[in-house]
Amino acid sequence: MELNNHQGWYGETFVAAIAAASGFQVAVPYPDIGKDLILGRNDDDDDPDRDVQIALQVKSRRVDQLDGSGDFRVVLTREQYKRLYGRRQVPVYLVLVVVPRDPKDYAVAEPGGLRLYHSAYWVSLRHLTPLPRQNGQGSVTVTVPRDNLLTGSVLHDFFDQACEEVASDEPIGGR
Repeated sequence: MELNNHQGWYGETFVAAIAAASGFQVAVPYPDIGKDLILGRNDDDDDPDRDVQIALQVKSRRVDQLDGSGDFRVVLTREQYKRLYGRRQVPVYLVLVVVPRDPKDYAVAEPGGLRLYHSAYWVSLRHLTPLPRQNGQGSVTVTVPRDNLLTGSVLHDFFDQACEEVASDEPIGGR
C-alpha cells in the first residue's frame, strides 16, 4: 500500500480501536464526505435524548513531520473547514493521529497484548464561524492542542455533552 494511504488508513483504525475499546459503535460513512467515522452508543436507558451520535474527521501526521513547537497545525481546504466549523445536529470533531515514521512500527503484537503506536489529539471547531471570502486562499490552518489527548474517557465526555444539549433543547454546539 502506498505510504500516505497506509498512514491514513492506520489513523482511522487507530481511532476506531479507541472507540471500540470504550464500548462505542463505529460506522464508516460511504461515501466519505468530510466525516471518516460516526460513533454511536447503546445506553441501556430508555431515554431517547441519550441516543446521540458524534462524527470524527481523522487526519494523520508522521512523528518526523511535526515541528515540535507545542500544539499541532493542520491545514484544511476551505471545503474541509466548511464541513467542520459551527453548530451541527451531529457534533463533529477533528482528530489528528500522530503515527510512527515507519509503518512497521504501527503495531506490536506480543503474547501479553497488542500495542498500537502513537497517539491521537482532538479539537472542536463548532465555536468558529464561516470564513470570509478571500480570493486566492484555498486553505485554513487549524490548531489542535497537544493537551487534547483522545481517550475513551474523552469520547464519553463528547457523548455526555451531546446528550445534555439534546435534553436541554439547547442547540448542539451552543456553548
